Amino acid sequence: MKGKVMVLGGGLLQVPLLKMAGDRGYKVYLSDYYKNPPGRVLADDFIQASTFSLEENLRYAGEKGIDSIMTVGTDQPVYTAAFVSEKLGLRHPITAVQGLSVTNKQYMKEIMAGSGIPSPNFRVLREKADLSSLGLKSPVVLKPVDSQGQRGVFLLSGREDTDTTDRYFNTSLGYSRTGTVIIEEYYKGAEITVNCWIKGGRAYPLMITDRLHFDDSVALGICKQQRFPARGAAGFEQEIYRITNSLAEAFEIREGPLYVQAVTGSEGIKIIEFGYRIGGGFESEIIPRVTGIDILDLYFTLVAEGRNTFKPELAVRKAAMGSIFFMLARPGVITRIIVPEEFAGYGRLFVNSGDVIGTVENATSRVGYFAFYTNSQSEYNHMLDRFDSQMAILDENNTDILMHGIWE
Repeated sequence: MKGKVMVLGGGLLQVPLLKMAGDRGYKVYLSDYYKNPPGRVLADDFIQASTFSLEENLRYAGEKGIDSIMTVGTDQPVYTAAFVSEKLGLRHPITAVQGLSVTNKQYMKEIMAGSGIPSPNFRVLREKADLSSLGLKSPVVLKPVDSQGQRGVFLLSGREDTDTTDRYFNTSLGYSRTGTVIIEEYYKGAEITVNCWIKGGRAYPLMITDRLHFDDSVALGICKQQRFPARGAAGFEQEIYRITNSLAEAFEIREGPLYVQAVTGSEGIKIIEFGYRIGGGFESEIIPRVTGIDILDLYFTLVAEGRNTFKPELAVRKAAMGSIFFMLARPGVITRIIVPEEFAGYGRLFVNSGDVIGTVENATSRVGYFAFYTNSQSEYNHMLDRFDSQMAILDENNTDILMHGIWE
């Protein structure tokens, strides 16, 4: 046995990390809020605990003699991993202070503002306030400072009635563990994501995608598609490189992943938020397919062994275009799922027959994904058309409740 690795989160996004740890001869320990997460079968030992809980995970890691702590594809547990590692004197790429600054939007935005990194104007609140008194231009976006998955995120025009505004504030505050929300000016433009790897303090953008939303009038910011290459990034390549390196410098990040969400618009590029993590859209599986860089291997080796093995000269463009497409469905009880045979290996479903689908509320409302990458626009269009026309999720009335025609 090489050592003891603790993984925070046992969902589908963390399964590849759990498998990698076991395959490499480490004893694997898992912490997850749910009793039987998908990754539990890959762990040698398990605790049912929130990955947000500093105390529970600190106690468990100490009792088990953990050597390294890591997570992937999720935001807030990044702080837990850094905090617990520091408390136990374990090697970790970032400190607890850094972990907090890259997961709490208040600290994140304050550091960006102090470092001259372009980002929408904002205010931080602990209770409801009159929007007109904040000195921000409408519309504005309301969100918890320390949540994830688009939970508690709302777009406010300033024309909402009091009951609606109160409900939005209370919901957003309810998703914050610190009872704090951030309100920022809505910056209209093309939203992009930038997946980087940092080595020696220098950020190397690996993959830039358009982050296309589902209907924002239903639920703000739910990603329906990550399109490559990013049309919204055209003409901003040098600025993206400069800003991602400014983020690494401002937050004193020397090694590891950087996942950036930004908007390009009439005032240039502005950073909405970022994380010290591999993206939560299955980027650990997609980036190797598109660039040849196994970013999950880089991350595991960095955290478990303290070595940054990234070689920028090995990054190549293996496909001209492609997308990861996230599936959403209307409310109903699933009785049958039809997956075209030719697409069986192109993605993953998050639901099964018998599951009850509710209304779309946040990123957890997605029911699956599929992805393909090609060198031909005509092949891309053909594959998308075939999938969209043949994939189906049927309810008890034999009605297809999968939302079609939402991808580009």
